[in-house]
Amino acid sequence: MKWIQFLMDRRRIISAIVWAFAIIIPLSGYQKQAFSEENALSLNDCLDIAFKHNQDIEGARLMKNEAGSKLAQAKSKRFPEVKAEASAGYISELNRIGLGDMTVDIPGLSTVTIPGREMEMGENEKADLALSLIQPIYTGGRIESGIKMAQAGFEIACHQISLEENRIRNEVTTLFYQLAKSVEYKKVTIMSRDQIERHLKDAKNMVDQGMLLQSDIYPIDIRRLDTELMIVKADNAISRAKAALSERLGFPPEKELAILVDWGLVPPWPIPENLIRKSGDRQEQRIARKQIEVASAEIDMAKGALKPEVGFMASGHYGYPGFNTTDPDWDTWWQAGVNVSFTIFDMDRKRKEREAAVIKKARFEKMKESVDHKISLDQINARLAYEESYRNMKITREKVLAAEENYRLKNDNFKVGMTTNTDFLDAHMELVKAQADQVVVSAEMRIAWSEFLRAMGEENWTAKSERGEN
Repeated sequence: MKWIQFLMDRRRIISAIVWAFAIIIPLSGYQKQAFSEENALSLNDCLDIAFKHNQDIEGARLMKNEAGSKLAQAKSKRFPEVKAEASAGYISELNRIGLGDMTVDIPGLSTVTIPGREMEMGENEKADLALSLIQPIYTGGRIESGIKMAQAGFEIACHQISLEENRIRNEVTTLFYQLAKSVEYKKVTIMSRDQIERHLKDAKNMVDQGMLLQSDIYPIDIRRLDTELMIVKADNAISRAKAALSERLGFPPEKELAILVDWGLVPPWPIPENLIRKSGDRQEQRIARKQIEVASAEIDMAKGALKPEVGFMASGHYGYPGFNTTDPDWDTWWQAGVNVSFTIFDMDRKRKEREAAVIKKARFEKMKESVDHKISLDQINARLAYEESYRNMKITREKVLAAEENYRLKNDNFKVGMTTNTDFLDAHMELVKAQADQVVVSAEMRIAWSEFLRAMGEENWTAKSERGEN
């Protein structure tokens, strides 16, 4: 009786341990899952990170700072330039004055002749401290043209930041949903493998009961191995998508990340009429228009180069040996005047510069027309792509429902011997293909919606895309 009681106690202890593990292990898995979901990134999170850390956007911001410095430099040419200068040196030769023989008559005495000689004027050592001022008076409009050119360049740099952000937004959105598509595709393949394994188990039982031949097992096992290969490919696709998305976010490609997608939020349908008829320039059109302004300013600058340049100059000096040749010392003096310069002959270099600027402006105008046409085509293609993807989504949903029902019926009929193994495998393949198509089309529809909003020139369209707002 003691041994029986001891065994009963051990059974209670083992049961308690099993129940403890049964409770702790699911809870630990739940906590791990909750932690990963808490740190998972939504599309807006990914975009916020990319806008802060992406190197291409940082480069565009630095270009804006550079353009701002050039604009300030161009404006500074309106104001006088003041320089402090200092010089010191030694001159080996001085100015000489030759004095001839001089005859002097002395009353009551004879005539005295003083022989001539050379006299040196100045000092070999020279030094000068100067403060000079140069103020442009008339430049033929070159200064104002330079300011206009720099201002247009600064605005181009500002538009370039927005254009770069739109490009990164588009790339991050595409990679985000490609990663989501790969993750969902892996789930489909794992579910498909589980279905095949259950079917394989049922088929083996039927073989044992004599209801199925052993040769019928091999096609099922081959299908199971095919699903294993699909899982491997899905894992590789996930790893590649993660690496590409991490790089676009400004992180090292090997950085691990997790995303969070709400597939229940879908873009609007039909497309809002106000969005289809939306009018406004995209960043590319604004940049093209500013490039024309730069070319116009270059033309004005080239015209100004054909005109005279007038400037006021003044300077104050403190130098040695001064102006007293017999008593050299430090003296002060100043000078002021107006300088006029005009190019008479330069082999038509300035005229050719003006002709080149005119041709450049005409080229930018043609580029502006080409950009307008390409944007119109982009908007048409983006709208058609979204309309097609949305219709494809509706069709794939119906296809999945039909494939699921077909698979259920074929599976039930196979278990009672009313359907062949080949019919079941065909139904399973149709179900897997329909589910995979739904995953692909669902991601492509959201990418197409983002592409359409980008094509229409929407700036903050990502949040609208996720929430399905108009």
